[in-house]
Amino acid sequence: MKNKPLVSVIVPVYNVEEYIEECLESIINQTYQELEILVIEDGSTDESPQRIQNYLSDDRIIFIEQKNKGLSGARNTGMAKATGKYILFVDSDDYIDTNLLSELVPLMEGKKLDLIRFNGMAFTDGMEKEINQKYYDFSHRLVENHIYEEDSFKANSKTFVSPVYLYLTRKGVLTENNLTFREDIIHEDELFTPQVFIHIKTMMYVNAFYYYRRYRQNSIMTIQTPEQRQRSFDSYFKIFEELELLYQSDIYNKKQKKLIKRQMLSIYSGLKEKKSKKEGKQKINNQTKSITLKDKSYLKLLKFKNR
Repeated sequence: MKNKPLVSVIVPVYNVEEYIEECLESIINQTYQELEILVIEDGSTDESPQRIQNYLSDDRIIFIEQKNKGLSGARNTGMAKATGKYILFVDSDDYIDTNLLSELVPLMEGKKLDLIRFNGMAFTDGMEKEINQKYYDFSHRLVENHIYEEDSFKANSKTFVSPVYLYLTRKGVLTENNLTFREDIIHEDELFTPQVFIHIKTMMYVNAFYYYRRYRQNSIMTIQTPEQRQRSFDSYFKIFEELELLYQSDIYNKKQKKLIKRQMLSIYSGLKEKKSKKEGKQKINNQTKSITLKDKSYLKLLKFKNR
């Protein structure tokens, strides 16, 4: 492939001293070498910054240190500095297959794609947890090598998962639509990903396992203190409110709105199931105006079928 395009790999780092080296080596050793690796050190209090220093002799690494802003803030910093044609997000406690970019970039270029989706493989580290691997494997719902255009909205609605590390994106999709991560919430992918999906024009799915997702103790996803549960509830509610604004906007067509509504229903159903303070429950009932009686009946039927 002549004139290989630059790929920006964005790696937010916070207290991952045990894992950052494995992560960075999987990126540095990509068989596709036209990279800039934006490592955003987000105020770690462990030895992560020192571990990263060992890799700075690679001039493709752009090392940025900042006060702690959280995952969204770190990713936004990386996006603002990125100069590549394509963007890949990699969480710093995970790692990727060394052939990911060499196999996907030629497809992005040759087919003029906005986005490629691929599979992930989840594994546990130091904890007992049963993982639903189907969550990261889309072969049962997406057609490999088919170029999705208008039908991408329906396809992504049927097989929606939020993690941004499960797709490679043309940077222009993000910049042209002013897409960034909301910084006052957790579960930020639940808001960011549907916005990406409604703005793409072309998409392909590759049935290969390129991303290795680590489940570990003391991560945002595994900590379940009462304070964390409340923060999770509050974040999901903010996500719902923002999705509702998108749904009510006149700039999206029916197919795009159907995808947005699908995510709204998922968030709404999760909020109803979550344990929260009494005022939280009242908030759901009083402020989720776009959820109709028909939607509620659908969710009840779906819950009954899944028993």
